[in-house]
Amino acid sequence: MNDNIIQVLVKAWESFQNLSKGFGENAWKVRTMGIGFWAAIIAYGYKNKNGSMYLIALMIILIFLLLEAGMRILQNKYIEKSIEMERSINDYLVGAEIQIPKDGISTNVLTPTVVDLLKLFQPKRWMFWLPYLLLVLASIFMDKIL
Repeated sequence: MNDNIIQVLVKAWESFQNLSKGFGENAWKVRTMGIGFWAAIIAYGYKNKNGSMYLIALMIILIFLLLEAGMRILQNKYIEKSIEMERSINDYLVGAEIQIPKDGISTNVLTPTVVDLLKLFQPKRWMFWLPYLLLVLASIFMDKIL
């Protein structure tokens, strides 16, 4: 019986790992597209001396920030589920009673909240938010500099 449970746990762990990896890759694609669109709009505004394009670039980068944040939040939720599976597998390996996660083995995750979003802006997560902060500041000050 325990062998069947451990096989299910390992498969679930692999699924969560793959989902987490997929969301991470998608987040980088969103960031790349956002920076590309931002740069194109900034270049167009600079070439045509159109200050309103800097405002559009600001809105674009904020939209892509939210899109990437959504991907990162989902990635973090699947990482948490993966850790729960690891704990269950470790229980099996050390001979302890296997503790199945309280919400079972499911790919469903809780709906992201504002608290989840705010966690992405902690100082230790600077690699997420700093590039966006720099682009936002560049968008704001571009019109004043040129």
